[in-house]
Amino acid sequence: MDRRKIGIRHIEWLAVFVLIVARSLSVAAQDKKDAPRDTELPAKKKQALTALRRELPPKSQYFSYGSSDLDAMLNVEFRKLGRTPGEPVSDAVFVRRVYLDLTGKLPSPTAVREFVADDDVKKRSKLIDRLLDSDDYARNWARYWRDVMLYNSTVGPKKIDGKALEDWLADQFKKDRGWDTIAAELVMADGKKMEERRDNFLLAQDGSATLMASETARVFMGINIQCAECHDHPFDQWKREQFHQMAAFFAKDKYHMPDAHDPAKKTEMKPKFLTGQAPNAKANLKGDDKRIAVAAYLIYDPKNYWFPRSYVNRVWNELFGDGFYKVDSLGPDGEVLYPAMVNRLAVAFRAMDFKPKWLFRTIMNSQSYQRETQTPASASDRFATLRPTRLRGTQVADIVEQTLGDVKAHDRIAREFSFDPSIPQEDIDGSIQQALLLMNNPQVQQRVSKVAGELAKIKSDDELVQQAYLRMLAREPTDADRGRAKAYFKKVGQRGEAAEDLIWMLVNSAEFTTKR
Repeated sequence: MDRRKIGIRHIEWLAVFVLIVARSLSVAAQDKKDAPRDTELPAKKKQALTALRRELPPKSQYFSYGSSDLDAMLNVEFRKLGRTPGEPVSDAVFVRRVYLDLTGKLPSPTAVREFVADDDVKKRSKLIDRLLDSDDYARNWARYWRDVMLYNSTVGPKKIDGKALEDWLADQFKKDRGWDTIAAELVMADGKKMEERRDNFLLAQDGSATLMASETARVFMGINIQCAECHDHPFDQWKREQFHQMAAFFAKDKYHMPDAHDPAKKTEMKPKFLTGQAPNAKANLKGDDKRIAVAAYLIYDPKNYWFPRSYVNRVWNELFGDGFYKVDSLGPDGEVLYPAMVNRLAVAFRAMDFKPKWLFRTIMNSQSYQRETQTPASASDRFATLRPTRLRGTQVADIVEQTLGDVKAHDRIAREFSFDPSIPQEDIDGSIQQALLLMNNPQVQQRVSKVAGELAKIKSDDELVQQAYLRMLAREPTDADRGRAKAYFKKVGQRGEAAEDLIWMLVNSAEFTTKR
């Protein structure tokens, strides 16, 4: 018998199984309000999660997908369009790019020089592996997903702890836990105490079943269904009834949809997933039961291919500056570039147990990722090169401290340079406030003067300029950079003053806050 068909059929009785398992949960003792922590996921929930994971269709032992497959598929698309891929980047550009993408920080001057000088043909792959094993990788991507989940939340800091959620995510990424397990624990969490670190995703929805439903679909499926809460979605196939059927999974008890014209009139809605699956009517699911069931439909039902596709699309979007879809615009009616490619990569991600590090290795070891940057003139030009992208607020703040020392303005810089990570890079603009902050902030200027004083002790102008560029931009100066700097030094006469102006100029350059 075909195990794949069995797995699909098991979804139909899954709700009954979940009910039996969840009913045996004991009531946990009331914990004291304390520092952020992780109470062990209840044994019965873990048993349910393990059982649900077995419902995945069996992986083919012959299945394989690597960086060369990615390149081959993309090159086929380029040939169809008559596009020529961009040139490969130098080692100096690559080392800066991969550090920023994985750790959110710059490589040190020593790291840049050693990498460029290394003649090992596998040095790029080895660097990717080393950075993926670092704490900085886990922290950088935990901050990204924290912002994806919490950036637009209107719940105040007295009710949610974003840092606690970030720390929990960092622990998961450090261990390379599967994205399926991470998502399941967030959706199945109790959502009651911000001290329970994983609870903060649901707490950010302020107890609203409609918000829990819309944010679960957006974050984990890339599908924005919020418009369908009040009326049928104007651009996608989602109906108002579908939205409220999804919301019913997150209600503690019965859920009612208000009438679109008369809020006093309400209709009871039974839980039903966006892709059409519904629990057995005899199960009478409540509370935890329903959220375990929705986790099953979200993650392990083969019909929901939006779950792996959404994660793949978000990571690709961050690395290339553009996604196959706009990150919150997946779905049957969403505009997509190269659908066969994103589908294949998503299938591979599922087959590789949803491991984030596998996806990063596969993309970053490709020739496609290692090409030059250039703003695409049109959608058909995307991925032939990489789009230059703005660094996130926490990245800018970290790099300011990394290059200048403790400026005592980290949080302010992080806030000023922050942006919603779900907004397309092409729609993100800098602001006058950002420019003025780095130009005029007294703490920043003090550190600029301090660093310039240290560099001014270097006797050779050539070496001073070299060290300044390596420290501030993680690259050596071009001949033109070097010539302009030396001419300015000669014109000013005061070496300390000229060095300070050079550092100030580099801090305020577009390159300082951009990945190329």
